[in-house]
Amino acid sequence: MHVTTEQQENYVIDLHIELPPEHFKAEWKRIAQEYVRLARIPGFRKGKAPLTAIEKKYGPDIEKEALEKTIKKAVSDVIREKEMRFLGSPILKKQELEEDKTLRLTVTIIIEPEIELPEYRGLVLSVEKDMEPEARLDELLERVRYDFAEFLNITDRALTMGDYGVLDYSGTVEGKALLEIDPNLPLSVVGGKNRWMHLSGEPLIPGLSESLVGMQPQESRTCDITFPSDFPTTTLRDLKVTYEITLHEIKIKQPAPLNDALASRIKPGLTLEALRTSMRDILVQEAEETFRKKSIAALIERLIESIPIELPSLLLEEETTRILRKIVLEHLPQDTAEDEIRAKHDELRPIAQQEAEKKLQLHFILHAIAAKEKIQLTSQDLRAYLADLAKKYQMTEKKLVSELQKHHALAGIQEELLTQKTLDFLVSQANITAIPISKNSEGSTHHHPTTPHVHGPSCHH
Repeated sequence: MHVTTEQQENYVIDLHIELPPEHFKAEWKRIAQEYVRLARIPGFRKGKAPLTAIEKKYGPDIEKEALEKTIKKAVSDVIREKEMRFLGSPILKKQELEEDKTLRLTVTIIIEPEIELPEYRGLVLSVEKDMEPEARLDELLERVRYDFAEFLNITDRALTMGDYGVLDYSGTVEGKALLEIDPNLPLSVVGGKNRWMHLSGEPLIPGLSESLVGMQPQESRTCDITFPSDFPTTTLRDLKVTYEITLHEIKIKQPAPLNDALASRIKPGLTLEALRTSMRDILVQEAEETFRKKSIAALIERLIESIPIELPSLLLEEETTRILRKIVLEHLPQDTAEDEIRAKHDELRPIAQQEAEKKLQLHFILHAIAAKEKIQLTSQDLRAYLADLAKKYQMTEKKLVSELQKHHALAGIQEELLTQKTLDFLVSQANITAIPISKNSEGSTHHHPTTPHVHGPSCHH
């Protein structure tokens, strides 16, 4: 076997492989004998047909299978002999099988970038932290009061913003029912009997809440609503819909009193003081968890800034396309037109490429650090995670592993648990100072920074 390499770009190499005839012939003979053993040829007992008869009937199939196996083995042998650490799957660019069965191949592989690591231990970071999480206790208790609120009937005034209306309503377009126009429209838009509607600043039907203000119980009203051009449901965009509405009742939300009785509704025997203590502990734990996640995010940002990597364009394009497809699927309705999807692709591609660059860069950096520090995922690490995951999904570990294998997620779990283990190591080595949250970021105090995703049995990765 003769092999030459040709550099295409950074970390992208073409392998030019020439195999003497005996490689393909040996594989062809092995596969042909397997066909002889298994094939059924009229006039011959199973396994007794001559090779000429087998070749006449199955020749093209044997050649195709022999080619595939010869190519796969040759590429694998070359990569192993040259000790190449490659990424993804080799790409077969060209194959030529000569009359004498000499096989010539051109295969593209992407090898793992070599990274010069600067000092990554003891990174100095300043990370915002909620220093007084207990200050949110009253806000949280107020939310509990609303969670256990009662709805009271109002009979002495008209409907106003903030109220809940119990009403019948139905929409038509020039006398035609909405479901006749599109049977997949949500019922909240179509209407119904005795439906509750909150007159809020973010209504399900734009402009309808304001049109209902001033209605009295048992009053009927006709409202014309023109849906905006950017409405999520494409069928309704720029459509003028006439709603016939009858108001039955006006209700307001009355928060529950803050006392022991409320606490006991959450858990029998719980007192208000015990509820306060429990919620205070939860707030402190949340603040610590948010600080930990912010610390990881700050460390990731520092690593990416300080260790630039020139990424292989093939790999970057592949990851960009994958992320772009995911963004579009998650944020566009299923009935979105093809031309709108293409426009969104063009609009979102720079964002997807930026995310892909950071993701790949972090992957290579953490791999290099894990290798240098000899950080490995042990079988105990994996078993502990799978046990927790099985408990969460209420299934046996055997069933869980079967589901993960079916979704091709087991290797992803191992990869990303190693990533998390490496990040935990770096955080433990870093010099992190907690600083109070600035006023500019108070609105996002409780936002959890993005951390590497760990696969589960139903994440479809």
